[in-house]
Amino acid sequence: MSLDQTLYIDSAQKFEDLLRRLSSQAVVGLDTEFISEGRYEPELCLVQLSTPEDIFIVDPIVLPDLRPMWKLLAAPGREIVTVAARQEIKFCAKGAEASPACVLDLQVAAGLLGFGYPLSHTNLCLRIVNARVNGGETFTDWRKRPLRPVQLEYAADDVRYLLPMRERLLARAEKLNRTNWVRGECDHLVRAVMRDDERWRISGSARLSRRQLAVLREVWRWRDRQARGLNVPVARVLGDSMLIEVARRAPATVDDLFSIRGLDSRLLRKGEQGVIDAVAVARAIPEAELPGNERREDPPQVAVLTKLLSVAVSNLAAETDVDTALLATTSDLQEIVRWFLDPDSLPRPDVMEGWRGDILQESLIGFLEGRKVVRVGNVRRPNPLIFEPCTRD
Repeated sequence: MSLDQTLYIDSAQKFEDLLRRLSSQAVVGLDTEFISEGRYEPELCLVQLSTPEDIFIVDPIVLPDLRPMWKLLAAPGREIVTVAARQEIKFCAKGAEASPACVLDLQVAAGLLGFGYPLSHTNLCLRIVNARVNGGETFTDWRKRPLRPVQLEYAADDVRYLLPMRERLLARAEKLNRTNWVRGECDHLVRAVMRDDERWRISGSARLSRRQLAVLREVWRWRDRQARGLNVPVARVLGDSMLIEVARRAPATVDDLFSIRGLDSRLLRKGEQGVIDAVAVARAIPEAELPGNERREDPPQVAVLTKLLSVAVSNLAAETDVDTALLATTSDLQEIVRWFLDPDSLPRPDVMEGWRGDILQESLIGFLEGRKVVRVGNVRRPNPLIFEPCTRD
C-alpha cells in the first residue's frame, strides 16, 4: 500500500472528485487542524483524510461548505478512524447534522489493548507501526495561506498511518477477544460527545439548593447563547466562579447583579438584562420541576472503601493489560460503593456494565460482600495482588 500521493482539495471540481472517491470507501482516516484560542467554537482550518490509496488535504477556508463531505463521512456503513476523536466527532456532527455512524478512536483502542492511554499520535505511530512522524508544526497558525510544504507534509503525516494502525489494533483486539470492548467504548465516546452540549453542573454546584440550581442552569444557558453569538469563550462573558455566585444570590435587578464584587465584565454589561431575565425564569419554575440536588453527605466508609477499591482496580488493570484511566475513575468507584450501601435507592452504576463490568464485577463486589479477600502474591509482577475466596471457620 502506497500513500505517497497527497491531493490538495481547494476547488469545487476537486471537491466533487473527492466526494466521488470517498463514496466507495468503507473506512476513512480523519484528522483536523483548527484554532480554538479566543473563540466559542474552534475554527476549522484544515481537514485531512486518508484511504488505502490516497491522502486528501481539504481547505475549508477556500471551500466553506463541507456539508456534503461530513454527511458522507457520517453515513451508516462508513467508519471514521482518528485519534483523540472528540473534536472530529463534533465537527462531523455539526456538518452532517447527525452523529457519525461509526468511529474508531485509535487512542482508546490502544488503551484497551495494552499500549497505554492516552498516547499521542506520534507515540501511537512509533509503538504500533514503528513509524516516526514530525511533530514540529503543532503550534502553527493554520489560518494563514498559502501553506508551506513542511506544513502540508505535517498535515499529511497526521493521517498517513491511521489505517495501518487500525489494521494492527483490530487484529490484536480479535486475538485478545476484545473487539467488542473497543467498539463498545468508541460508541460510548460518540454518545458522550453528543451529550456535551449542556453541562451546566459546574464545579461548586453541589453546594447549591434546588432553586439555586435552577438559577444556575438558566444563567448558564444565557451565558452559552451570549458566548456563541459573540464567538468568544464563555469565561469572557461570565466566569464559572461568578456564575456560581449569581446562582447563589439570584439577583432580581441589575443593581443587585452588579453589587456582586468582580462583575465588571464588558461583555456582561452588554447583556446584564439577559441575566436578570434568566434568573426570573428560574424563580418561576414550579417546585416539583426544579433540578435535583446531587449533593450528598457520604458516610465515612465511602472514602475508606473507595481507596481500597482503587488499589484493587489498579491491580485488575495490570492483570488485564487495560489502562487504569479507562477502566474506572475515582468517581466511578465512589458510585459503586454508594450503590452497594444503598442499592434500593440508587441505580446500578454504568461502570458495572459492558467490558468494565466483565473485569470489575466479580472481584470488586465479591470484595465488598466479604466473599473475596486480597493478598500479596508475587511482588515482582505488575499485578502483585491476588483475589481469592474468603474461607471462614
